[in-house]
Amino acid sequence: MSAESAEIYLKAGIVAFEKKDLHNAFALFNQSAMEGNAEAQFRLGVFYYHGIVVNKDKRAAMKWYRRSALQGHIMAMSELGIMYSEGKETQRSPDRAFKWTAAAAEKGYPQAIYNLGTFFERGIGTARDFTRAVRLYEIACDAGIVNAYYCLAHLVRLGAGTARDPERAARLCKKAADMGLREAIYDTAILYYEGDGVEKDDTVALEYFKKAFSLGFVNVKKYIDEIEAKDKE
Repeated sequence: MSAESAEIYLKAGIVAFEKKDLHNAFALFNQSAMEGNAEAQFRLGVFYYHGIVVNKDKRAAMKWYRRSALQGHIMAMSELGIMYSEGKETQRSPDRAFKWTAAAAEKGYPQAIYNLGTFFERGIGTARDFTRAVRLYEIACDAGIVNAYYCLAHLVRLGAGTARDPERAARLCKKAADMGLREAIYDTAILYYEGDGVEKDDTVALEYFKKAFSLGFVNVKKYIDEIEAKDKE
């Protein structure tokens, strides 16, 4: 076994994966992972986590994520943090979740920065700190993480860890909605319907209510019917 052969197997696996030859990609990643390649170990974890050409196996996924994370693989660190926080079919450890997520965030991985914000907001593996959560969400927003806009909007609306600012909260929520986040689409419709942080505008509200309805929010049908009835008067 050598780093050179592990890299060869990894590259061949990536080619196979891009060609959608998933069984061969799995075999090649497995060989590379067994030889200690961190990228291959991470990719193998993904296969097991999502059940790609193998049965879903969260324990196997965690094993490979951990091996990769111990070698400094940022995405593996982040995924390992998520798995420790959820504890679904695997060990739950808020302390380890925080440790690995913080390690990935410190290396600048945007998704981990957002995840760390949720840990501070909810008190997972650390004391609740809304101010730090706000700052982390702001950094994640700058990196384009859609959920960060939504979570930040929530804290800004409440005035938790930052000044209460309904107008800014509405802008952040709408940004998340326009990026396709379904919960934000629903909330944006309500904001325009009620005039909360924005000027009340039934036309805009209707647009977002219809989007929300198409995404499964069947309870918005009453708002759609009400606004359309008013338009006909």
